[in-house]
Amino acid sequence: MKRIIIALAILAAASIASAQSVPSTVQQRIQQIYLQKYPDDFSMQKTLIENQLECYRFLQKWTTERGVPQAVFTNVRQIYAGKYPDDYSMQKTLIQNQCECYRFLQSYISAPGVPQNVFNGLKKKYSDKYPDDFSMQKTLVENQVESYLELNR
Repeated sequence: MKRIIIALAILAAASIASAQSVPSTVQQRIQQIYLQKYPDDFSMQKTLIENQLECYRFLQKWTTERGVPQAVFTNVRQIYAGKYPDDYSMQKTLIQNQCECYRFLQSYISAPGVPQNVFNGLKKKYSDKYPDDFSMQKTLVENQVESYLELNR
């Protein structure tokens, strides 16, 4: 029994220490949001607050991304920090997706069965139309390539 109590005390202390790396204003805002959204669901509050705090800490340490130029990475981060200022989980998820899509687009240099000039035109068209949204570019280019191939069977 004493071991269980000691283990719980250590876990509580570790939880408090890790939460302390988050500014109190940020932590209070996160708690306020989920208290209002789930006023009588304490388990949901706890889970979401812990997730947001973990994502906040992750974002504070995440300064570069492999295969993504620093200017692109910084811009994507600023976009999602502006759109979701209090939702660190959403920021993390969307930034990760944008980085993944950026890397994909950099490696997607041709499509078998699609003339290179058509392919290049599609990439340019959607890059020009959605310069900061690599997920949209990827989706639209892939859709257009698929449609081109189906129409030209």
